[in-house]
Amino acid sequence: MNQSGWIQVIIWLLILISILIVGYLLLSLLFFPLMYLFNRLTDKNQSNPLSKEELLIGELTEKITGFSTGEVMAIDGMSARSLYPAQLYRETEQESGLLLPKGTKVLIVGFNDQGIALVVEKKSI
Repeated sequence: MNQSGWIQVIIWLLILISILIVGYLLLSLLFFPLMYLFNRLTDKNQSNPLSKEELLIGELTEKITGFSTGEVMAIDGMSARSLYPAQLYRETEQESGLLLPKGTKVLIVGFNDQGIALVVEKKSI
């Protein structure tokens, strides 16, 4: 093969690679809205969160100190145990640096916008 033949092969390879890249980008633009809609409609987390009216008893699986985030295991006899990130509910407890160690029984008061469980220590369980 002479030099012009190699140049033609390289040019055709570049054209083929360019076509593949453009095709991939066009398919991505076409399917992105459909996949976004599919993910929104089939979000698995919509079945997991608790309703806002429920108050649950839980047990800390990670300690919480002040403004830190720990983890709480919701203990409910009607469903499987669920783990949630957790923070203290009362600002005064957060500011004072209250420590709730692992294993502390808590009451899950609710959830904030990020899905973090807001808890208070349950004194009589």
